[in-house]
Amino acid sequence: MAGLHHDSFSKLAPSLERSVLDPSHWPVFLENVARATGSEGSVLIRIDEVAEATISTPSVTELTDRYFSEDWHTIDHRLAAIPLMRDRGISVDQDFTTREEFERLPYYQDFLGPHGLRWFAGVGFQSERAFWCLSLQRTPREGFFEPHEQARLLELVPALRRTALLTSAVERARAAGMTDAFDLVGRAAMILDGDGRAVRWNESFAGLLDADLRIAKGRLVTRDASTNARIESLSNERGRYGVTAFAVRRRDQPPIVIHVLPLGGETRRAFAYGTTLLVACTPEIGPMPAASVLQTAYGLTKAEARLAVALAEGESMAEASQRFAVAYSTTRTQVQSIFAKTGVSRQVDLVRLVFGLSLNQQISQSPKRD
Repeated sequence: MAGLHHDSFSKLAPSLERSVLDPSHWPVFLENVARATGSEGSVLIRIDEVAEATISTPSVTELTDRYFSEDWHTIDHRLAAIPLMRDRGISVDQDFTTREEFERLPYYQDFLGPHGLRWFAGVGFQSERAFWCLSLQRTPREGFFEPHEQARLLELVPALRRTALLTSAVERARAAGMTDAFDLVGRAAMILDGDGRAVRWNESFAGLLDADLRIAKGRLVTRDASTNARIESLSNERGRYGVTAFAVRRRDQPPIVIHVLPLGGETRRAFAYGTTLLVACTPEIGPMPAASVLQTAYGLTKAEARLAVALAEGESMAEASQRFAVAYSTTRTQVQSIFAKTGVSRQVDLVRLVFGLSLNQQISQSPKRD
């Protein structure tokens, strides 16, 4: 039995503060938690609603993926822990599972079993309207969480709650700054949250709202059912990355082309105020260059935006280095920064993102619907 390492554990709460301004630190924190508690892995997951808002250590990433893709979240035996976590801040398997259930339930045998996992401790904390769980996973060899270990885990709750609240506040400010920045260049922008609700839009976007494009019950809607279905698909991750742009036909005015930009990576999305940025273009305004959108929406430098467009157009890093007269090591560092800021992890995803911004305006220039 590995057990909790008290010296390492005492350093966890102070290290959380880095995650406020640098969301990429969350995976580092989760790795440190797993090591300090003698666990196989850990997951940060929102549990007050069915939302694929999770961050996990690599050791349990496959398990987390299966949790949603195979619908284990719909028959999760450990959901019984939620009332206990709300009441006392922590719950473990022993609180709600009998020996017979360990041996019989598919959740333990078919879901956890193939990964060599058995024991769990869930540390619950509230952040605004969301209820989160820091889920620690142990193997049979690592053993269950003893009462004295549970008491130490409770010490993390204030730091987790404070960090989550501060991170959410920073993300709200970031969203406000983003839409305001688009206003400064005369571009209409709107931010949707993870449920597809419109949570912030600038004055330029407000100027486009009318009977053909409006907000109803917190959602952006049009007169066209198929367009509404595309907008609705933005409430899930597959939809956000599957739609690059859509057109809004208007009865008495030229159509609007709305570009779809997923915001941030896994770690930023967990506490994000918004998950999707919509940038609207009309024929009279014309499209905004992809490099400019990348700078405004994701905070890329001019050099990074230029490089992102070049890579999306098929250039290799070596070719881009030569064309822009910079060292290959500099280009590699810029690529890492581009991936971190845009939330993509592969060049093919970057291509899809930039392609969505660079779509020609054939849609917006098509004839009006009578």
